[in-house]
Amino acid sequence: MWRIVYQKLLPFVFLAVGCFALIQCENSSGGEMDAAREDSTTSTSITFRLDTLYQASKQCAVDSNQCATVQLIFPYAESGPTQLCVDFNRLQLRYLKEMMQDMESDEQSNSQNLKELMGLFLADYDELLEDDLPFSMPWVMEIEGEILFQNDKFISVQLQQYTFTGGAHPNSFNTIWMLDKTTGEPLDFKGLVADTDTLLPIAEAAFRKTIELPITKTLADAGYFQGEDFFLPQNYGLVEKGLLLYYNTYEVAPYVVGPTQVLIPFSDLQPVFKTDNWY
Repeated sequence: MWRIVYQKLLPFVFLAVGCFALIQCENSSGGEMDAAREDSTTSTSITFRLDTLYQASKQCAVDSNQCATVQLIFPYAESGPTQLCVDFNRLQLRYLKEMMQDMESDEQSNSQNLKELMGLFLADYDELLEDDLPFSMPWVMEIEGEILFQNDKFISVQLQQYTFTGGAHPNSFNTIWMLDKTTGEPLDFKGLVADTDTLLPIAEAAFRKTIELPITKTLADAGYFQGEDFFLPQNYGLVEKGLLLYYNTYEVAPYVVGPTQVLIPFSDLQPVFKTDNWY
């Protein structure tokens, strides 16, 4: 009797096992697909660490007034797609060198190594001390970088430089650059917007709003652009809330004004972007 019941139930047992296996297979396949989809959406993400390089002249140990120091703190692409990490670190080195190099010095402009450039800065100070000046003043060069924003298409980076080599005041300068992940190269305005002529009035309106300049007054009236027409800055980058325009000290106004930083919201930028997928 039990044998007859077993024989009748056996097809249903195989059917149930088969259905269970099929469900498990589908769940596993679905999980793998979800994981693959997740990998595809994050495949261009780069993880960074902050690297620090520091050098000081020998005199720093005995006399802080006859001392020169150089410190670089900058993001280094630590993990992510190999080629993107290589591209980022290559460009980061280029921008750091450009900020440190004295273009009038052939020795510095030919240097390929950050530590060498740091050493040349200290050597210039040592040479100054040999002139036996009636006074001494410490020299400082500091560059600190940060990632302003990253998505699956680009990275925005800011490098802030502070330098004092004597004189009436120190000098500060910012470099903002963007990495286009699709090309591995810097992203300029032509690659970012469809038409810079359309961007100009939008940027000027944002600039006026930032400095609180009414439309009835010209930029020259406020002491900006030295009577020239409004122009876009050399340093810019997309950030979380829009497009950041950065005018360094002296770029559009006297030293006393300092730098001018302008943020254009994404809502104002839709007419000029080549794609609506930048953010």
